[in-house]
Formats: sequence, C-alpha cells, structure tokens
Amino acid sequence: MFIFLFYIILSPIILGLILFSSVFNQKIRSHLWDGKKSVKSARSKIDLSSEGKKIILFHAASAGEYEQLKPILKEVDRSQYFTILTFFSPTIFEKENNTELADAVCYHPFDLPWSAILFFIKLKPQKYIITRHDVWPFHLYFAGLLGIQTILINANLYPNSTRFYFGLKSFNRWLFHQFDFILTSSENLKNTILSLAPQSIVKVTGDSRFDQVIQRSRNSKRDLLPSIFDNTQNIILGSTVDSDLPTLSQTLDAMDKNFFGNDIRLIIVPHEVGDCDLLPLENLLTEKGLSHQRLCVFNEVNPPQVLIVNKVGILADLYTYGKIAYIGAGFSTGVHSVIEPAVHKCMVVYGPRVDILDEAVEMTQTGAGLMIHNGNELAEIFKKIKHPSEIEKLGNRAYQFVIEKEYASTRILNEIFE
Repeated sequence: MFIFLFYIILSPIILGLILFSSVFNQKIRSHLWDGKKSVKSARSKIDLSSEGKKIILFHAASAGEYEQLKPILKEVDRSQYFTILTFFSPTIFEKENNTELADAVCYHPFDLPWSAILFFIKLKPQKYIITRHDVWPFHLYFAGLLGIQTILINANLYPNSTRFYFGLKSFNRWLFHQFDFILTSSENLKNTILSLAPQSIVKVTGDSRFDQVIQRSRNSKRDLLPSIFDNTQNIILGSTVDSDLPTLSQTLDAMDKNFFGNDIRLIIVPHEVGDCDLLPLENLLTEKGLSHQRLCVFNEVNPPQVLIVNKVGILADLYTYGKIAYIGAGFSTGVHSVIEPAVHKCMVVYGPRVDILDEAVEMTQTGAGLMIHNGNELAEIFKKIKHPSEIEKLGNRAYQFVIEKEYASTRILNEIFE
C-alpha cells in the first residue's frame, strides 16, 4: 500500500513526463490527442444504443490481447450487454476502432488517478474486464470504489516475474486482491497466482487464445506463398530474433548445404522485418552458402533454398505450409507462440526459455513439443523431415494438445456473467 501512496504522489510528475514524451513520440501524442475524443464518442453511442442493457468494458492493451478477446466478444449476447472495447496502443486502435465485435471502441486512459475516475464516471460500466496482464493500479482501485466488478481473464504469471521482486511483491499482492475474479488457463498458473491472490477468487477456465488460434486455422487459406511451396516439404522458422542466429549457424554447420533444395525448403519469418533486422540473417545465409530471397522479390523461375518472409501479420497462417516449425526467442527473452504451429499439425521445436509461456512448459512435459539446447540438436530434428511418419506422429500430438483446450471462451463468459 505504501508503494501505491508513493505512486499517487508521483502522478503529477508522471503526467509531466507523458506530456514531454508526446513531443517526440507519435504514439503517445496520438493517444493524448485522440483519447478524449474517443471516450466522448463511446459515451454518445452508449446514450444512443444502451437502453436496457448492462455496460461491459473489455480492455486489450494491444494486438496480442485483442486476438485473445476476439472469440469472447463473438459470444457476448449483445441484446443484453452493451460492450465497450478499449485499447492502449494507437496502432491497434487506428486499425480496429470500427470493429463490429464491440458496440463502442475507445482509448484506455493513462493510469493517472483523475483519468481513471473520469473514465469510469463517463462510461459507467458494470464490469471492467482485463485480459492477460495489463493491470492498471489506479483504474483497478477506483473501479472497486465505484462498485464496478473487476475481472482478470487469461491471467498469466510466471515464477520469475518482476511482480515477485523484492519490494514489489507486497504491492502486487495488494493489487491482485483488488480483483473480484481472476480466471486463468491451468492449475500450474493458478498455483503461481495464489502467491499474490486469495484462493477464493482464482478459477481455472482455460485460455481464449486457444479458441482464436483454432478458429483462425479453420479459416486459413494456402494462398500466401508462391505455388512452388505447395509441393515441397517445408521447415519454418517462425518469429526469429537475433539471439536465434548463433543456433541457426550451428545447425547449418551440422548439415549438408545441399539439404535444402528442390524437395525441402527453409522458410524464415523474422519477428521484425526492417532492413536492419534482415541483413544479419541474410549475411549468415550467404556465409553458409545458401541461396535466399525475400518474399517481396521472390523469383519462382529460379527459386532459392531459403525464403525470407518480410511481411508481418501472416505467420500464424503460414504454418499451414510447414512440417516442422522452430519457434524463435527461446534462447533469450522467452519463446513466442507455440500453439500457432501446433494447430496446423507441425512438429513444434523451441529453445530452453519456456518459463514465461505456460503452454510451452506443458507441451514439453507432455511431449507435444520438443525443446532443444543447441544447433546440433536442431539439425537432428530438421533431418527428421525425411521420416514423415515420425513427424506426423509428433504433429498430431501437438494438434491434439491444442484441440483439447477448445471452448475456453464459453467457460470464461459463464464465469463473467454468472
């Protein structure tokens, strides 16, 4: 509680820093300029269309959280509930501010005491629902004071989280006690969350990300890559970062450079696709003697051994082309999404840093995913592409892991509204 009081005292300074940063940061400037206007627009829509309905506010910080909310928003009974969707990121707000999945869309204010109070007084929601981990202390505290039910869904908390750091754990324990309900995806996560929250408010419902991944896979089309990739066995490196390059280098050293060719091709999808991000990868491939091209200049007449996909937003659908999928960042900040390739029956492989992603931990424990510790191990897995029965077995195991977690959105909505 002392930290919260200190946070209140610092609020004017924080506001000053936000205003100063807005001079140099376009995203902050957009948030400040358009924030009040968007809330006013949401209030107008409430006055026009909410009569007889309960007002429910769903918050998604950015694109990732919005993907988690999509299957839930699709199931909300709009005849009974007026849904407000808030974003913090200008990037996703500008793209989705007219989405049909909600009755009104607006910015979520910066976490300042006066902003939080005015926000809730203007919109008057009966429920304030946050997904994943975008927890704002002032908004959570004042929502409680105003009698607004607060719910955290798809809650994620790993043992090495900064929330457990010395001096912060007591504050986060107080913070998590402000929720009325916390809904999480597994018993493992529940046990970690109970370090901060009372047992009476924490329930296991599953994670709506599984529903979104499953729904997206059922609508995916194989028209994203040139037709040549329909007839080859493809290994996909998804969401790779710089820390994956040493492992890839060791992998390629352990393999025949002619391994990739007419029948087997390597598709690399970097997490960032700017020239400064692609050049180190391209230099490595050149050094190893592998021909490569970016998707934007792909030549089907003279196809390379390695395709570099320099386009964002399509990775989840690209996995439909793959037999083996290596997921990036497992040697640094933490492995990225492992369920996106799993739902497409890929054999899923990743580095050792899985602690921040509960499903990666569970996939490793159940054998639905494979953890590697160096490039030599990854090379041996790549070679398995010549043994289709083994890959099919592991791909089906990964797929089954995802399918068994379907319908979490329905369970989450039942808890929210019952």
